[in-house]
Amino acid sequence: MKRQQILDAAYTVFSRKGYHRATVDEIIALADTGKGTVYNYFVNKEQLFYTLVKERSSKFEAELNAIASLHELPLSKIKMAIKVFLEFYVANADLWRVLMYEMRGLGHEDSSFTEAQRKKYRERFVHTIGILENILQEGIEQGAIRPCDVHKAAHGLFSVIVMMVFQGFVGEQQDSIETAANSIADIFLYGVAER
Repeated sequence: MKRQQILDAAYTVFSRKGYHRATVDEIIALADTGKGTVYNYFVNKEQLFYTLVKERSSKFEAELNAIASLHELPLSKIKMAIKVFLEFYVANADLWRVLMYEMRGLGHEDSSFTEAQRKKYRERFVHTIGILENILQEGIEQGAIRPCDVHKAAHGLFSVIVMMVFQGFVGEQQDSIETAANSIADIFLYGVAER
């Protein structure tokens, strides 16, 4: 229970302040616990941040893997995957903005993530985008999608999904996730030209 309180407090502090401006002391205060308790669970701030990212993404990654394994048409899988991506990024938008900022090395010069740390976080993105690549490749093999560079197509789709969330086009006040997922899938799969 204390561990989860610490992770919940960390989510709030990192989301509001960013990785570098956030302090373990602020997380301790919000979690209403002691410094020793935090360090019983986490070696340092970076391990706490990584654990938070990993645990927040585990259900999302499991859902994507389940979609990829379904005996459904690839176009249906793409629509389902888009919806799962949107749900995840709407729920975790603030924290993922911080993560993407750090991964690009845009943090403070003296305290940005090292290349090794950025690589560790990047692997999480590579895995989830790889699921999209596999679904697209399956669509090509079944003749539902024209031959294309699935790596670039998956990254393009991922970018559209993330930007729709980060620009506020999806969420409680805007389009529903279901509506947005259908719209993104339609434009991605069929384009905007008159048919």
